[in-house]
Amino acid sequence: MHKTMVPCLLIFALLFTCVRQIAAASNKALEEKIVALEKQGWEEIKKKDWNALGSLMTDDFVEVTEMGIRGKSEALEDLKANLILTEYAIEQVKLLELSKDAALLAYQLVQKGSYKGQGLPAKMNCSAAYVRRGGKWLNASFQETMAK
Repeated sequence: MHKTMVPCLLIFALLFTCVRQIAAASNKALEEKIVALEKQGWEEIKKKDWNALGSLMTDDFVEVTEMGIRGKSEALEDLKANLILTEYAIEQVKLLELSKDAALLAYQLVQKGSYKGQGLPAKMNCSAAYVRRGGKWLNASFQETMAK
């Protein structure tokens, strides 16, 4: 019995290692996809393509900022009227996979531009919740806090 137990344990350890590597690769692929979508959103803001930005969001999108809690149309109208983004970078990325159809992206945004004629804070801590609907990943919520 002991002679068969050692090979079985070795096989189990090898399988466990393979499963962990596959899960890590899957999470990395999801992180790359979600980060690419988030960057696409910031690019649409830079280009002032509000229809394209809206197409990246769910209809029931919720935004939480110092301006309050707003839905998709309110957030888009405010951005359209008040935001000029000239440069941005996404740093310190962390992704939390909540389920096979939901993920939370947290990052620090470094930005240049203006909001209502005033300079933007240089750094913001942000989170974006993404959901997969109809096979497509969409931004369901965005939150930002000024970084110190």
